[in-house]
Amino acid sequence: MTPEQSRILVVDDDDFVRDMLVARLEFRGYQVIFAKNGREALDMCKQGEPDVILLDIMMPEINGIQVLQQLRAADLDIPVVVMSALDDMGSVVQCIELGAEDYLYKPIQSQLLWARLTASLEKKYYRDREQQHLADLKLLQQIDRALNQTLDRQEVARLTLYWAVEQTKAAVGIMGSLRNKELLLRATHGVDLPLESTLSLEELGIDASSSLDLTQETVAPKFRFHAEATHRIIFAIYRDEVALDLVLLEVTKPCTAETLDFLGRLSTHAAIALHNAQLYADVQAANLAKSSFVAMVSHELKNPLMAILSYSDLLRRGVGGAVSAKQNELLHVIRSSAERIHTLAQELDDITRMEMGHFNLKVTAVSFKPTLDEVLGILSQQIEAKQQVVHLELPDVLPPVYADAQRVSQILTNLISNASKYSPSGKEIVVRVQEVADAASPMLQVFVKDSGIGIATNEQSAVFSQFFRAEDRQVRAERGTGLGLHITKKLVELQGGQIGFTSEYGKGSTFFFSLPVCLEETAVPKRA
Repeated sequence: MTPEQSRILVVDDDDFVRDMLVARLEFRGYQVIFAKNGREALDMCKQGEPDVILLDIMMPEINGIQVLQQLRAADLDIPVVVMSALDDMGSVVQCIELGAEDYLYKPIQSQLLWARLTASLEKKYYRDREQQHLADLKLLQQIDRALNQTLDRQEVARLTLYWAVEQTKAAVGIMGSLRNKELLLRATHGVDLPLESTLSLEELGIDASSSLDLTQETVAPKFRFHAEATHRIIFAIYRDEVALDLVLLEVTKPCTAETLDFLGRLSTHAAIALHNAQLYADVQAANLAKSSFVAMVSHELKNPLMAILSYSDLLRRGVGGAVSAKQNELLHVIRSSAERIHTLAQELDDITRMEMGHFNLKVTAVSFKPTLDEVLGILSQQIEAKQQVVHLELPDVLPPVYADAQRVSQILTNLISNASKYSPSGKEIVVRVQEVADAASPMLQVFVKDSGIGIATNEQSAVFSQFFRAEDRQVRAERGTGLGLHITKKLVELQGGQIGFTSEYGKGSTFFFSLPVCLEETAVPKRA
């Protein structure tokens, strides 16, 4: 810190000593202010903190010790060098204990004055730098939290520009994506420019062939957005040495080196957030393309599959002539395979419409018991083929649920079919239903318990993932797409419920889900 940058407060009730010190300090180039007593000094400190105080101890009204006490009470961290007579060691010690940096004995020797003043200023400079560094780190943590809460590119740009403008007090701020010597505007401040419009770098007075690293320069009038702007700060936000975005700030006075250093660190943090946002946008675009393709394929499969299923049924009934046992067996294989593909196409269609936000539910009051009976009737052949028994544990009266009847049937079919499929022959499947009375949102809970293979602990976190199939050989031996449970979870959640399971490998699993109760036949249930 140079003398020209340093502001010294001299406090002494002796006019001769005070005036002499002021003259010596001003001759050295320091900015000097002075006070005739302790009360005046405290008022001056509250108006604007000096860099160092030269403080006489022995003064009327408020002495130097009391000044130090009040500075500490006001939490003013200002370096103080106390001045005292040679025989006043006790007061000097007391001042040091109260936080004084150093001391000088009167009459004051010039060499000691400059040495101790320089040392105090250096301590203050490094202390201020450390405090500013900690404040910047705290601010960058706050910025990081804000940037990490979004994957929207536009919002990342808005936040980045906001903090750049906030720290520089810029009159104008522009941030945009670099596209072939053009800037696609993502965020603006202090200027009326539409977002998503473009400005050429030439229009902005930026040499596209030069480095876009952090610079501060005077701005020519013809390139100014703000009439009073004198300087312009430009910096690119890089990722893997590629400039992703450019920030342009117009300021009415030059920024300090510390502020420019902050902008450099801000650009590093913003680069990560922008890269993540771009990756997310790419993934979303890929998912949309995948979903559109899957929707098209599943749609195109349905018509020929229905034809295969219909004509195979007609052939088995002898419409095309007598069918031998071997032909009947082959037709059964054709139909079974077509049914599998039709189920897969339907599941893919469901997933695609869920992902694209086109999945519609016909929500009404649904009587649960008739729906359960219908599902058990459909699955009866599968269950009887394995000599299994379904045991029902139901209350005498079940309230209706507020849901889509077809989708409730699909949920039950998936869970009970899986329980049968993965349980050995002759085992029991338990379906238990209970109402959970909750004043805010009463729910109907359904449990489907099997005595089957169970799910290994290390695989349980992936059970509801798309295309999940357990590694167990018995599971792999059963036909399946790995989509049923994923769709089931989505269907439950879309209807305001929750789903989960408990499982022990080798002993079986219990899947459970809830749906909101409809308090009246036509009423909409209360939601939390």
